[in-house]
Amino acid sequence: MSMYASDYTLSELMCACIAREIEDGDLVILGSFTPLAYAAYILAKMTHAPNMCYVGYSAVDARPFRMSFTTSEAAATRGAAALWSMTECINSIHCTGRGDVEAVSGAQVDKNGSINISVIGPYDKPVVRLPGGAGAPEVIKMHRKMIGYFPSHNNRTLVEKVDFITGTRYLISKEEREAAGLRPGPIRFITNLAVMSLEERDKPFVVESLHPGVTAEEVRKNTGFELRIPDNVPITEVPTVEQVTLLREQIDPFGTREFDMKSGKERMQYLEELLKREWELVG
Repeated sequence: MSMYASDYTLSELMCACIAREIEDGDLVILGSFTPLAYAAYILAKMTHAPNMCYVGYSAVDARPFRMSFTTSEAAATRGAAALWSMTECINSIHCTGRGDVEAVSGAQVDKNGSINISVIGPYDKPVVRLPGGAGAPEVIKMHRKMIGYFPSHNNRTLVEKVDFITGTRYLISKEEREAAGLRPGPIRFITNLAVMSLEERDKPFVVESLHPGVTAEEVRKNTGFELRIPDNVPITEVPTVEQVTLLREQIDPFGTREFDMKSGKERMQYLEELLKREWELVG
């Protein structure tokens, strides 16, 4: 019997890809609102990285918890080794370069790995006003790795140049990072089509793997900047049976990870469905 699952969703495949970016002992941060990434972190801790420490809400090194929109924060806090404030977290981890991984998403990313979660169009008269950066600038440039995940891989999201740089990483070289006391590390994008990486500025992103059923031409056509696609690109490793079982039965039985896969118009209805299921369980 194969260890790999034959029945898995795209969100579960992306969770498994993000989880593989986490090494045992890593310091990982829960972002503002990234449920798919949260599921991946807990998956890593329950499988190959039991000694990773994740920090989120006011919780330090929380035990694995069952995700939901109404109880995740309370569950993380209840199972934490310690509690602290957001200011303490930012001063201790973000601004010191001690973080290893914090997966982020956004409306646009470009060939330099710059990310935009601020505005579409001119800043003073935007077509769309987005949530804004919060801690994203520090996350993208200060952590050991910059991990981005994008459930809608198209040339409106992956663009030649973002409309506004909320955060960027490769304004300085690897050597300059080291001289400044920062750790060098890659940018890696995990999308619904492929896994891509960038390790040096002024170089094109490299397609590391294609998801099952996806062609190199499909990725090239849906990317708004130059890519380097090797002749023999491997197929992305799919989730294991254990990973899918953990996600569906213990980590995220309500399917909060699917929220990241929805369009803006679909999200409100999906959120209403999730909240209804959660409240029915409580009742």
